[in-house]
Amino acid sequence: MTAFIILAILAIVGALGVVVARQPVHSALFLVANILSLAILYLLLSAEFLAVAQVIVYAGAIMVLFLFVVTLLTAGKEEGEPKEQLEGQRWIAGVLAVGVGIALAVLAIHHPGRAIASGLPHNFGNLHGMGLLLWGPDFLYVGAIALMLVTAAIGVLVLNRPVRRQAPRPQRRNEA
Repeated sequence: MTAFIILAILAIVGALGVVVARQPVHSALFLVANILSLAILYLLLSAEFLAVAQVIVYAGAIMVLFLFVVTLLTAGKEEGEPKEQLEGQRWIAGVLAVGVGIALAVLAIHHPGRAIASGLPHNFGNLHGMGLLLWGPDFLYVGAIALMLVTAAIGVLVLNRPVRRQAPRPQRRNEA
């Protein structure tokens, strides 16, 4: 029980660090700490497959992708560049995000998936149990989450693409 409490506190501190950190790389490091503490929690719950998948997929592949995107987006930033090119849309995006979150929460409460309504299977942590859970009747939820994550990544890349500035052409002199 003591290990569970310590790991839960580490996971919460890591999650808060992701949100509070000002530098994206520091936020990524806090996320790695959170991911690793969750993986050890999975081991305590005898979910070995989830623990290994958590480390390999999230701490490995997703964090490398995240750091690649962060360095790609911050590589060409200049000090004198305007902060926001789409003025006023940040508030609209925030309101829409909260609205979609509330709508998803209401849908999840009124129409829970079969796995949520019946509880997790007894073989939750192994490969067979995860396959039944992910590819079973609740596959629509997994697909919706994947679609939202891909849409968010594309949106970040489109909205933060660098503005190409063309250098002024030198004027030719007419020597006659």
